[in-house]
Amino acid sequence: MVLTQNEEQAREALADSLRELGTEPPATLDLRRIPFSGQWGLASSVCMQLSRSNGRDPVPNGLSKKEAKQWEQARSRERSQHLAEQVADQLRSRGLFSDVQAQNGYVNMYFDTADVARRLLRDVHIWGENYGRGERKSETMMVEYGQPNTHKMLHIGHLRNIALGDALSRILDFDGYRVLKASYIGDIGSMVIKWLWGYQKWHAGEQPGEDIGAWMERIYVEANSAITDSQEYEAEYRETFARWDRQDPDIRQLWEQTREWSLEYFKRAFTELGVTFDMWFYESEFEESGKQVVRELLERGIAEIDDGAPIVRLDEKLGLIQETYRNFLLQRSDGTSLYQTKELALTQRKFDGYNIDRSLVLVDVRQTLYFQQVFKTLELFGYEQAARSTHVPYELVTLTTGPMSSRKGNTVGYGELAHDMRVRALATVREKNPEMPPEQQEEIARLVSVGAMKFGMLDRDNTKLLVFDREEALDFDGFSAPYVQYAHARACRILEKAPAIDWDSLQAEALTPTETNLLEAIGGLREAVDRAAREYKPLHVVTYAYNLARVFSEFYRESPVLRAEGSVQNVRLALLDATRVTIANALRLVGIPSPEVM
Repeated sequence: MVLTQNEEQAREALADSLRELGTEPPATLDLRRIPFSGQWGLASSVCMQLSRSNGRDPVPNGLSKKEAKQWEQARSRERSQHLAEQVADQLRSRGLFSDVQAQNGYVNMYFDTADVARRLLRDVHIWGENYGRGERKSETMMVEYGQPNTHKMLHIGHLRNIALGDALSRILDFDGYRVLKASYIGDIGSMVIKWLWGYQKWHAGEQPGEDIGAWMERIYVEANSAITDSQEYEAEYRETFARWDRQDPDIRQLWEQTREWSLEYFKRAFTELGVTFDMWFYESEFEESGKQVVRELLERGIAEIDDGAPIVRLDEKLGLIQETYRNFLLQRSDGTSLYQTKELALTQRKFDGYNIDRSLVLVDVRQTLYFQQVFKTLELFGYEQAARSTHVPYELVTLTTGPMSSRKGNTVGYGELAHDMRVRALATVREKNPEMPPEQQEEIARLVSVGAMKFGMLDRDNTKLLVFDREEALDFDGFSAPYVQYAHARACRILEKAPAIDWDSLQAEALTPTETNLLEAIGGLREAVDRAAREYKPLHVVTYAYNLARVFSEFYRESPVLRAEGSVQNVRLALLDATRVTIANALRLVGIPSPEVM
């Protein structure tokens, strides 16, 4: 919001004015933004609040109940308006506002448009990459995302997880939190053993090609299908699983070698997407520690044995009458681990090993109850952080052709998608810039394709099913990354041709409605970041970036820059510079690059 920096000034002036009138202001002074109509302002309902809390006038005799209520309401409005007029008089004498009005018990404070514009433009120029950043907070969060299973392919469903987690981590950090980014890799389990069996059965000694993910996916699909259709193969697979449980050195060595192929493939994809992690966790690390957590839960009476297996009766332990969290199975009756056995140990390590205040876990929406059970169990175990931790859900991704399935072998891999998007982007870049050197065309196509994939994974609410359309994602005229990236490049190109901005003599007394609309859009970054961080929804920043680019396009059409002169050109150049900085900041918050040429 443009007036963020003016709010504290307005609060102080309001409080001082009330005190001068002999009225103690409330602990919190309400301020609301007045809808912009060529002038920026703030409204306060403090006079209405005080009139209600300072008692009522005696009701005249002889009135009905309805008439008495109407009389009281009218007197309250009169007292509110009277106090608002007194406060407005006090504020006018201070000279801080261009206008102050008392309307219906509200105090409306307006700021000088030119002064607000100059300060906003200079602030963006001074703060640069930090424009829109929140104040540093004391809380440390760990955001867990990017949790693919080894021996399988990264597909576009994983891409939504990665894009959401990376964007949320960046937004929370920019909002002022200390953020630790963690990936939890599923490197053991039945799917891995099926792959190892299939590799030994039909592919022993093979080395992966350039597309490791697609190669591994084919082996998994082949093995899974064979095991499903054949009792003989099912028995062989079970024997491979038994060898794993016995820690057979040959199967262990094969697992370590092929696991490394997967990890190399994952890390290469993360690098291409500009995604980094502060720590890596692996499911195989938490087998024994998970069983230890279960033992401690049993020893402390939090868990109990039911039909041979340890469970936590969460609703009973939490004193809930209505079924909410149900019973949480911790381990199989034969003592072998479940996924949640290891999840408990992982979450415990996060709390104990990294001193975090909150854990955010991005996993698809079907796991909501599961994570509620994990956090409630650890809350009973004594971890206060568990009560503040949460599962950040997201819905599945489908294609325009329908849903995908690894078992059916019709998933679209990240590698295939990235290549196709890059080819499509390159064709568009070559069409728009045929004279550009080929190397530069390739680089811009790479930046555009990465942006298009990420934006396409973020342009829907987390909890809405996402149908990914490649053509829409690369539409230079639609709700897409290329549209926003092009606005940034256009601003850069004009600034390259223009004279330097004279910041010392910046004048903004005669702004057009289009120019003030652009200022209003530029000033909204902090509000968008705050909302996205509060609600765990990067969509708010994505939408903000698009709307800013759209308002900038209107400015570009209606406010010539290079043909303008003097102070008019100077302030329009400052608007261009602020737009460039703000678009780049917004895109960086969702992990999307900002090309200077397109």
